[in-house]
Amino acid sequence: MNRPLKILHLEDLAADAEMVDRVLRKSKLRFEKKVVIDKPDFLKALREFQPDIILSDHSLPAFNSLEALKITREEGSLSPFILVTATVSEEYAVSVIKEGASDYILKDRLERLPNAVQNALDRRRTEEELARQRELQQKLVMETSIQVQEKEREQIGKELHDNINQILAAAKLYLDIAAKYNDDTQTVALQKCQRNLNLAMEEIRQLSQSLVAPSLGGMGLDQALRKLLENFPLSASLKLNLDTTGYLEDIDNEGIKLTCYRIAQVQLNNIVKHARAKNAAIKLEQVPDRLMLTIHDDGIGFNPEKKTGGIGLRNIRNRVSFYNGTLEIDSAPGRGCTLIITIPLPG
Repeated sequence: MNRPLKILHLEDLAADAEMVDRVLRKSKLRFEKKVVIDKPDFLKALREFQPDIILSDHSLPAFNSLEALKITREEGSLSPFILVTATVSEEYAVSVIKEGASDYILKDRLERLPNAVQNALDRRRTEEELARQRELQQKLVMETSIQVQEKEREQIGKELHDNINQILAAAKLYLDIAAKYNDDTQTVALQKCQRNLNLAMEEIRQLSQSLVAPSLGGMGLDQALRKLLENFPLSASLKLNLDTTGYLEDIDNEGIKLTCYRIAQVQLNNIVKHARAKNAAIKLEQVPDRLMLTIHDDGIGFNPEKKTGGIGLRNIRNRVSFYNGTLEIDSAPGRGCTLIITIPLPG
């Protein structure tokens, strides 16, 4: 901080306020201090002076430190708040700390004050940095979500145009042929038309299933994963295996269940598109305080240290981090890939 530290001091005894000044100046701390003695001036200083840190005596006429702390937070100020008082019970000091005060200093031990101020400011900067990181993470999650949605729309468009539309066009052609004849040619054309219509319906069903997760209400996560594998397109030419022997009791958190389902869905699609794998396996297990989902394939693998432009793994990582989970990637060129997702379960 290049400018002097702005300190708001709630203190009704001028001698005590000056004593605090001397201790802070002796520590070489650069500061600008404003002293107030009552509630109206304290509130005005919060709004106009906008302090970096607040020091407060415990008891003032018709006002006390706990009320000052509550007003500080109600005003939206997150400035560190340090109680500086002559006497206070340990119970009261603990209650003020629980309400959000950074520290408390007894006036006969003011030599601790400079360190308490510095520590409070350091903690505040750390909290601000963590908040900034969370904001960046949320922004990344949003950007990834938008990219995933756009990618899904693009895939839907291609699927409708290149596949389902072609199947329906062929069905129409056979109907046109059937309309011109009244013999065996008509029968064959109608049979082919029926076959194409059935194929189009199956393609639409699979496309819909990839977009809409099954309602997991009343369905166990193990059952949902089994259904996902059973309905996986046969055209993928991928042998799938599911191991849920370590998942003995279904969890209650529907959000975590849906997240695991989507992760499995996303990674299976990644395997089909990029891994050139013949086999893939999903293992679901639950230990007392966390859920583990392992997805392995025997495909071509990749270097996890090398950044790629794909959004599949980024999508998975963001879904995991939303629930404070972890993602481990074990892969190398020619060695397949194993994802290990660990999500802590609410107590």
